[in-house]
Amino acid sequence: MAKEKLKIKYKKNSNNNLDINLEIFDNSIIWKEGKLRLVLETIVHDSRPVNNSKVLKKEVFKVSDWWNKFSFNLKDYKNYSYVWKKISIHLTIEVVVDDAIFFDTKVRQKILDDIWFKPELNNWSPKLILEPKDKFNFMENIRAIPNDAKIYVFWLSIIWWIVILINMALWIHDQMVPESQTFFYSHYDSDWDWNSPFFNALASSWALWAWIWALMKSQLRRYMKFFFKKWVKFWVKWKQYKLSEIVWWRSLVDLKDIRLRIVSGNLENWQYIRGSGSNRRTVSFSEPIRALVLHEEHVDFIPKRADISEYLKWSFSFDEMYKALYPEQMISSTHWLSVRWEVQLIHNKFIDQELVWDNKDFKFKDFLEW
Repeated sequence: MAKEKLKIKYKKNSNNNLDINLEIFDNSIIWKEGKLRLVLETIVHDSRPVNNSKVLKKEVFKVSDWWNKFSFNLKDYKNYSYVWKKISIHLTIEVVVDDAIFFDTKVRQKILDDIWFKPELNNWSPKLILEPKDKFNFMENIRAIPNDAKIYVFWLSIIWWIVILINMALWIHDQMVPESQTFFYSHYDSDWDWNSPFFNALASSWALWAWIWALMKSQLRRYMKFFFKKWVKFWVKWKQYKLSEIVWWRSLVDLKDIRLRIVSGNLENWQYIRGSGSNRRTVSFSEPIRALVLHEEHVDFIPKRADISEYLKWSFSFDEMYKALYPEQMISSTHWLSVRWEVQLIHNKFIDQELVWDNKDFKFKDFLEW
């Protein structure tokens, strides 16, 4: 076993200072140049993960003695260690000493005693809170939207069927003919493993339908205008906010038996690898992992084109959100822990409405003070 040349020891004090000591065991590396990095890394819990990291702090130094001391204030970075379902986020200390031609001395140390746990939430599925199942009557919804939206939905439906029929014809042709005569769906991937045209065509049809359905839903929501009308720099932890001062809507139809909810949650965002050969791809994913209802109201009736301020006189605060959720932690554009809050209008006859606010308008320190 190779002789250990150095060891990392660290201690986090009450002021959030991270004190780091490098203990040297081999005098051959004294006076060599070293690099110390404080790294935030995301580990994806998957059989084929795409992990990610970013360097928070880098320091170049000379190994000057048997003990080398460094100190970082973690408040400067607004980061923390985190372990949950699909990802873990760790602060890691990395040291590299330039003491060899090919293989420099390298050591890493995760800061494992800084994992932060928020209180448990006694609620149903986070996904159902942030993305409730949408129950609606399609024909009633069609009758409620403007004429141009009706025409848009009609043509999207026609395009869907035309493309599906073309896709089906391609699949049947490519399934039945030899590989040399296929038009679109090959019998083999780039590694020459068998690749079924049927399953590829099915995946293409499903992806196309998801895209067209998203466009159709955007038109079905046009039975009302619904948007934020107030700009706020930061949402204060203890303050009471009136919903009627924050959102505005005007409905083209009477709204009966509706629910209005203010909800918030954390989402894990990560990537993994799927497929092989020519079908190998990087998949980006986002999943709610903590969520809660901040406020909910039932409204029996709001007439069309009404001023909603007469019906929404109640207030809410973000206090419970700050207590229950983790603050945003960004590692990259593909790997991060995000915070989301939204206003939902839930109706059994029409497509639900939702307004999602930018998640960067929260004070990091307010999540720590609970």
